[in-house]
Amino acid sequence: MSSRAGRYKQVKRHSMKLFTYLLCLFTASVIYSQREYNFDCEVQYQVKSKFRNLDYTRTYYINTKDNSYFAVKVPVEKSKYKLQIIDYGGLIAKQTFNADQLNKSTVILKSDNAKFYSNPYKYQIDNYDFKKHSDTIVDGKQLNNIILASTNSKTNRKKRIGHYKYLVDPEFQMLPMFEFSTAYEIFKARKNFPKGLITQFYMYDSKNEMGTSQILKGFIFRDFKILFSN
Repeated sequence: MSSRAGRYKQVKRHSMKLFTYLLCLFTASVIYSQREYNFDCEVQYQVKSKFRNLDYTRTYYINTKDNSYFAVKVPVEKSKYKLQIIDYGGLIAKQTFNADQLNKSTVILKSDNAKFYSNPYKYQIDNYDFKKHSDTIVDGKQLNNIILASTNSKTNRKKRIGHYKYLVDPEFQMLPMFEFSTAYEIFKARKNFPKGLITQFYMYDSKNEMGTSQILKGFIFRDFKILFSN
């Protein structure tokens, strides 16, 4: 009797886990199929990285009035691109499209390609912060100079932490787009980053050597929408 009872409990636990998993899949499918993301600006950056020997164009779709989500397009092969959307409210999805598909005003992603998103580094807002430095002049234009760095000098030296540098054009009245979730969480909590278009972005290592750069290549105001389908 005890062995039968044990097997019954194992089967019951397995069934409950399976039911919970299927319920989550069903719930996620329903939630994703109801989501709609609207963008009003397409921004291109030239990305270079000496660590990975990369040099390519990366395109972002942003909502100038809502920076809680964004989409990014990167080339994967000739005339094909990977489109990824990240919603800091709890969603991440990616899918490959032909170039002509992304020229349309609306793109539809399969709900199966979407997953729940959770930022495991929210606690880092207590360890990092934005700091405004003196404005800099680039091609005759005055840009805000913002550094994102660790606020703990001891940890900084021990773990050899680098920093990020943003150059922002304040003439554009738009919310800044942050590809890094911790940067977004800091902005959300403190609102201490100026409005504007990020024209240059640099990643520096602990030796203050620049490893990766993103330089504004071009932008257009364009209505673009991402939907989900089952």
